[in-house]
Amino acid sequence: MRKWLPLLTAVVLALQLAGCGADGTDSNSASTDVPTASAEASKSASPSTDPASSGTAGASPSASAPAGDQPTEAAASGPVEQLKRAAIEAAEALRDRDLKRLSSRIDPELGLRFSPYAHMDDKQDQVFAASELPSFKSTDKLAWGTLDGSGEAIKLTFRDYFERFVYDQDFAGAPTVSVNKLVGKGNTAYNGQSVYKNASFVEFHYPGFDSKLEGMDWESLILTFVPDGTEWRLVAITHAQWTI
Repeated sequence: MRKWLPLLTAVVLALQLAGCGADGTDSNSASTDVPTASAEASKSASPSTDPASSGTAGASPSASAPAGDQPTEAAASGPVEQLKRAAIEAAEALRDRDLKRLSSRIDPELGLRFSPYAHMDDKQDQVFAASELPSFKSTDKLAWGTLDGSGEAIKLTFRDYFERFVYDQDFAGAPTVSVNKLVGKGNTAYNGQSVYKNASFVEFHYPGFDSKLEGMDWESLILTFVPDGTEWRLVAITHAQWTI
């Protein structure tokens, strides 16, 4: 028995050492599979190259904007559409002969000019304040300029002038409505943007009525506006047509 005792002791010692080695291997494997807290913190703190992943870039602008900063319907439609809408409303007021509705769109300082032809003439055109528009019932004849070709003076009542040099066609229903770009062109050049600083215009155009005349009977109503804050104010009503 004493002879085998040293051998048994050696075997037991060897088994114990083998068990300790296995535990050390398992411990090392676990440490490589789980990231440390410091490594995880470093990853989350690094900036992202994707704007969509950023908290500020991904947020909706409308969610943080105050209610008072939201764009109005007029602003969203754009100045060109606002101008066109103002011109259409003015043309409809002319169609209906509603001078009260028309006067609400007239510039309070510049008044409203009436020009029988596209080229405005400061010496001959009639200009009225919004509160001083003539009546359709007035029998007073006013001087409105001179006739193209003959050079004769245009002396007509407001009603007669309106029917000949303002709304002699249904311009509110014209097939072409152009903003700041002339469609009807003849020998008489439109000069509204030279007469009025920062002016814009809308042209209601008919290309012609008699095919035999090959477009020489075209007619246009040109409404000239100036900006007033967020609105457009009417300053001139111009009749355009083929001239000699």
